[in-house]
Amino acid sequence: MQCDHCAQDVPDGVFCTRCGAHQGTTEEFGNAKLREHRYAAHPGEHVAQPSVITTLFPHLGHNKIHEFRWAFTAGLAGVLVLYLAGLITAAILVSAFLVPVLYLIYLYEAQVYRDEPATILGFTLGGGIIVGIVVTILGRAIYNPFDYQVNPLGNPGVSIGALLVVGLVMPVVQEVLKAVPAFFLPNRADFPETVDGLVFGVAAGLGFSLAEGLIGFSSALTTLPAHVAPGNWIYDLATLAVLQPLLQGSATGMVVATIWRYRRGRLAGREIGGVAMAVIAHIAFAGGTLVLKDSAVNPLAILIWQAVVVGALLIYIRYLLHHALLEEAAHMGFAETVCPSCHTHIVASGFCPNCGMALTAAPNAIKRSRRPRKDPAATPSGRS
Repeated sequence: MQCDHCAQDVPDGVFCTRCGAHQGTTEEFGNAKLREHRYAAHPGEHVAQPSVITTLFPHLGHNKIHEFRWAFTAGLAGVLVLYLAGLITAAILVSAFLVPVLYLIYLYEAQVYRDEPATILGFTLGGGIIVGIVVTILGRAIYNPFDYQVNPLGNPGVSIGALLVVGLVMPVVQEVLKAVPAFFLPNRADFPETVDGLVFGVAAGLGFSLAEGLIGFSSALTTLPAHVAPGNWIYDLATLAVLQPLLQGSATGMVVATIWRYRRGRLAGREIGGVAMAVIAHIAFAGGTLVLKDSAVNPLAILIWQAVVVGALLIYIRYLLHHALLEEAAHMGFAETVCPSCHTHIVASGFCPNCGMALTAAPNAIKRSRRPRKDPAATPSGRS
């Protein structure tokens, strides 16, 4: 059949396998070509759905998504058990390592690094850790917002200078430096897609978050006894385990994805807005948290503020990646494969004709299993 949008001859299906558009001109779901009701990396969701796993772990197949969600939930349950048992130092360590370790498992599971794990992990996660150590030590020498947790009565309040440094200067410096390891990745040409830049940026940001968390809570780790009363630690543990790594990983992922788009000559207002969004969100997260803590508001209100900032950042990432996957859908050649989202045997080029998933976001094992097929017209349904 001929696609209603790109006019290419493609196998029959709900979605064009060349441009990814929803076939037909119905306005039931909005613009059929942009198909924002079907997120290109995981078409079972809307682009505006702030899902953590499907946003920051784009290469996961549909069945693996649930496994990672359960693993994440189990990790958070472990933190809660340690907190209730009064094992605060253990809870801090588990919180700091939870998301970075989960991302390491994802990189291995999806084989994002292909055949060069040492190089990729060294320049992303490892580089992020090194940058995090240096930047955080320098920043904490000026002001450490976590010092008062060991002795709450010793919190001297936040000066205007500390607010400017921690809430404005440091977020900007961090967003510039966190992207450096991924930017200097020696084999960047082997990973040209924007989705690759996003994943490498998230890895660098999570490495930074790990170093930042451990250094920020170092006084608690070294002075607290093995068992203490739980108190209000649950709020800071929630930030350390979930919101801080998601903020750092998402912001860096957005910046590096923009760099990848620039290398492809595709830089436009959407990508420039992504960098601005990353910096603004980081400033809002850091500065807002500092002001709210100094104002002695309910700690739950601080978590809500942080969650709103992170949620907005996740939605913008999905918006950026969705349109990048649609715009970068070069003709990959028709081939027989299995869609990792709907598990249908298909003859496809860039998108699954059945569910619309962008096959450039598929796990590398799926990409390598593609069997070239010269005559897609032989299977008009798009299935083998």
